[in-house]
Amino acid sequence: MRIVDAVKQIRQMDPGIGYYKLWLMTKRMFLCDWVPGRDAFLGLLRDFQLMQKRPKPRHTTNSNHRYHKYKNLIRGFVPTRPNELWVSDITYIDLVDDCCYLHLVTDAYSHKIVGWCLSETLEAEHTLEALRMAVSQATADELSVGL
Repeated sequence: MRIVDAVKQIRQMDPGIGYYKLWLMTKRMFLCDWVPGRDAFLGLLRDFQLMQKRPKPRHTTNSNHRYHKYKNLIRGFVPTRPNELWVSDITYIDLVDDCCYLHLVTDAYSHKIVGWCLSETLEAEHTLEALRMAVSQATADELSVGL
């Protein structure tokens, strides 16, 4: 029970810690006392409902689909100054219960993020919002340089 109490206390401080690190920590905490082996420790966590939920699998881009694929119009193009080429990407951010998506527009020359939008969905509107931010930022920069 001392081990179970220690695990509960550790999980309160760090709910995301995995069972293997927990096992190593308890081995260090209870040097003189008996600590079960790794598999028995895992069984103990299961018995007392101290296991973490399995993460939802995330699916990345699948380019092997039957839908139309557009040509890469910039193959071989190397930008020579800022704002000559922008690229966009979407990445997901894991949250405790779910995830959110970060839509990015990046300047290919400077690698600076020039527009972004954080959203709950993969809808194209959010990427367009990031693009609008990039355009307004570039316009503001041009106006300030011209003054």
